[in-house]
Amino acid sequence: MSNTIFKRLFEVQILHDYYLTTADGMSFFQRNQAEKKAVLTKKITNNLYHINKLFSIQPLEATKVQMREYKLVMSKTALGFIVGIGVEVENLAGAIVYKPGIAFGDKLSLTFSISSREPLFKSMTNVSLRPPLPTNFYFTNKDALELNEGTVPNHTSLPLSKKPMVHKNGIIHEMGAIIAFGGNVREALRKTDGSISAHWETISDKLYVSNADRLLLPHTFVYAIDTADGVTQLQAVLENSAAAVIKTINRTSIVAMGDVRLNFSRINENDPNSADIPVGTYTLKIKANSGPEISYPVYLNDSIYESSTLGVVDIRSDEPNSPSSLLDASGYLKTRITAANIKVPHPVFEIRFKNRRTYWRYQREEAFSAAEITATAAHLGQQADKLISKKPNALTAALVPFVNGVSLMLPHPRMPSIKVEKDKIFSEIFINQSNRLLNS
Repeated sequence: MSNTIFKRLFEVQILHDYYLTTADGMSFFQRNQAEKKAVLTKKITNNLYHINKLFSIQPLEATKVQMREYKLVMSKTALGFIVGIGVEVENLAGAIVYKPGIAFGDKLSLTFSISSREPLFKSMTNVSLRPPLPTNFYFTNKDALELNEGTVPNHTSLPLSKKPMVHKNGIIHEMGAIIAFGGNVREALRKTDGSISAHWETISDKLYVSNADRLLLPHTFVYAIDTADGVTQLQAVLENSAAAVIKTINRTSIVAMGDVRLNFSRINENDPNSADIPVGTYTLKIKANSGPEISYPVYLNDSIYESSTLGVVDIRSDEPNSPSSLLDASGYLKTRITAANIKVPHPVFEIRFKNRRTYWRYQREEAFSAAEITATAAHLGQQADKLISKKPNALTAALVPFVNGVSLMLPHPRMPSIKVEKDKIFSEIFINQSNRLLNS
């Protein structure tokens, strides 16, 4: 007679480089598997990293129903959460394998809301400050990519983030935007388009959370427009996956428009008998005045969208036969003990937040001396009575030395709060007797 026990079906970990970058300045995501484990163990042991302090993670009501139906349990961890399932144990050619006690096939869709508990989350995280659409993040294992980390020794990971968006003419990117240009992934060093290479820096593609993951929208939402842009004509076209037009909305004005409300709940919003636009993934094409058409992938779903949250994690069982599947091709859990007595783990999905980089701006009541300006010239440029880092620096919980030359240590921002001015994002550092600029 088989025994019914609970085994791990999958796990979700939220990893944030603001907290996980170490004092040597090395990003967590550049490390090999053993180094990552060592960093996480140290951080968790010393109570320096715990997701429950940073995020609220809750299953949606429909998910709670499914969890009861299929004997699933959720347990929160220091890194995120685990979902376990009641299973039957079998011996398959000497391997110990586990089959769900209640078969779910491709019916499972477990959705969890994520909300930030950190007031300065947007300051310390490389996410858009004012995206044109009020999209939330949508993380799913459906079509997720296994990432070859390229470390020594090499290992693979299962990030839930999508590949960065490909640059398109006509889009203005915020500072920090992660965009694909041909075969390279680049980060914007200022608010910019794609025309000036000096405004961008090539980075490793570690499948960080980016605007490519901002997909989730309600059927009715507001499209942000700055009146300074002088938009008097706007066209919004919604297309399905086959590129068929579902609905077109045209707006005109004799004066410059502000934010515009777009309603994609029905084909004809003025006809109560008109067909509803179903939940699903679409392409939204926006054209302002006679400018270029800009496309956005969107996922319209009123039932899981909540404006007060960052977004949702949606783990599904209709992802067949891939590293991101919940079950193997025979319907068994991925975790097992092989005939050679080797334990194979459950799928561990990652949400990877990159820490924000800012220009560090130094100022004080009196002017900086000639000696201070000369000594810091390799890293700081002068602008009026202020000194500003020539390149953006990463904001980190660990104070990574900002070294000018061999030994000159430059002060860090006291808090990860930021200031946006024109095309750049700044961290203000006020110099006084306690944090002198020349401090070797």
